[in-house]
Amino acid sequence: MTLEGPKPDFLNAVRKLRDCLKGVDFLYPLKVDELDKLMGAMKKRRYPAGHTVIQQGDIADAFYLISSGKVSVSIKGKQVTSRFPGEYFGETALVSDSPRGATVKTEEETELYILHKDDFKNILMANPTIAAAIKTHMAKLKMETP
Repeated sequence: MTLEGPKPDFLNAVRKLRDCLKGVDFLYPLKVDELDKLMGAMKKRRYPAGHTVIQQGDIADAFYLISSGKVSVSIKGKQVTSRFPGEYFGETALVSDSPRGATVKTEEETELYILHKDDFKNILMANPTIAAAIKTHMAKLKMETP
């Protein structure tokens, strides 16, 4: 019997997800092992083109990171931007109880990593250093915003 290590595709997917999470401004200060805890809570889901992922005004309950595909972001029915692989949306759901500020629809088949608010809170409660790093970074961002 031979033991095999992780498959290269899996390792590349893990590296890609970790790099994407490092690009999220409020997760930037986290260390690799802290990011790995968040990654462990994320779920991957594929959506067909034209699917509404989040609806403006709905209860915000998850954060989304685009693995592949493309989404459009609309406010009050008017498209304001598009998002691509490596980008994210819904981040305020993790740190606020505000309703969704925009509608996000897939423009093509899209694969998303999803981090639910409850999972995020559980990770923060079990890992106070993550909570402190995020809180400090969010306070800094708030002070820098005009």
